[in-house]
Amino acid sequence: MNKNLQNTKSRSLKYRILLTISLLTIVRLGSFIPVPYIDRETFANLLQNENSSTNAVAQVLNTFSGGGNTSFGLLSLGILPYINASIIIQLLTSAVPSLSKLQKEEGEYGRRKLTDYVRLLTFFWAIIESIGVTYSLRGLIFDWSFWTATQISITLITGSMIVLWFSELITRDGVGNGSSLLICFNIVSSLPDQIKLFIFSLKDQTNSLVSGFFLIGIFLITTLGCIYMNEAIIKIPLVSARQLLRKPTETKGFANSNLPLRINQAGVMPLVFTSYAMVVLSSVIGLIKGQLNPVLFFNQIPFFNETIYYWFGKIIFWMIYAGLIFFFTYFYSTIVLDPKDVAERFRKDSVVILGIQPGNPTKSYLSRTLKRIARINAVFLICNIVGIQIIESIFNLNVASLRGLGFTSQLILVNVLIDTVKRIRSLLNEEENTL
Repeated sequence: MNKNLQNTKSRSLKYRILLTISLLTIVRLGSFIPVPYIDRETFANLLQNENSSTNAVAQVLNTFSGGGNTSFGLLSLGILPYINASIIIQLLTSAVPSLSKLQKEEGEYGRRKLTDYVRLLTFFWAIIESIGVTYSLRGLIFDWSFWTATQISITLITGSMIVLWFSELITRDGVGNGSSLLICFNIVSSLPDQIKLFIFSLKDQTNSLVSGFFLIGIFLITTLGCIYMNEAIIKIPLVSARQLLRKPTETKGFANSNLPLRINQAGVMPLVFTSYAMVVLSSVIGLIKGQLNPVLFFNQIPFFNETIYYWFGKIIFWMIYAGLIFFFTYFYSTIVLDPKDVAERFRKDSVVILGIQPGNPTKSYLSRTLKRIARINAVFLICNIVGIQIIESIFNLNVASLRGLGFTSQLILVNVLIDTVKRIRSLLNEEENTL
């Protein structure tokens, strides 16, 4: 165990970067390895058919595997089962006392046990999702049978566990968080298609040059805003019993003792899960619209026309989108940092927040502060994602994106790239200190 830990720490930065790039490339190539009985051209045609009963599942797979518009392969299930498993374990950890104790009090042993639980749950979710995907795509398979479905499901399960293995290797021996880098890499791999569609959409507009510069300006402003929010920190001053016992001449650095709280406390996971929910929701709504044709129903209402119907649907969509962003940002902020746990650790270490009594007052103060931070972060995300979509609709700037993932992808890319750069810098510092 100690020898493996030492080997992991002794990895050079060059080795880590090459390993990360190699594994990401393998995952990308794996999405083009064909799945038995599924024709890629037929799958590509399915993505263009909005009224297809299997279009929702196909769009989800295409979006999160970074497959452009044609890919459905061995690793297409990708990181989705792991994301679902991680979310469930986080929920259970905050709700089940035994798991909470395992995370907070058991140290390295507890972290390894929770990792094992995530792996097992990932395998379970891979089974469920592979069966669901196989059944939903049965219309693409000419010779449909139990044995055919079993082969496709086993192929997708195997691919998902390979992606999980690669993700853990990147996290342990690479230059960043494996799951975040895989999501980021999938987004980057689809950027050429988005840029091409973006250029084509501008050609259809009267003021294409003005629209192009306007959207590029928005992109730059939102990127700077993402960087600022990702780096913004609120510092809460702390006082320890050891500092209070120092002599006045020995209190140098007293003001530097603080608890840093990031504004973007929840990271990219709220965006990932919100995007996943919106992709599914958009596809399901498209399917319902194709089957029921609600325009005919609403046209029976006096003073109701297609324009009102269009904006009514847009407003409902934006409200749901904003609500999901707010909920997941708020929820993950409370999971990442538990005020009760922090207050208890402060009590054990004889540390207090300046001007706040220990115990329940500290817990209440931290809870209020985290809620304010979560609201600020959620409002920023809503303005970036929903606000820009509103501007696009009002000014008729039809920018093509991956089923609602356009500016969400931008936020994820910025956060992951900043975290990766920080990781590389820390590894460089470690190498310099060892020389």
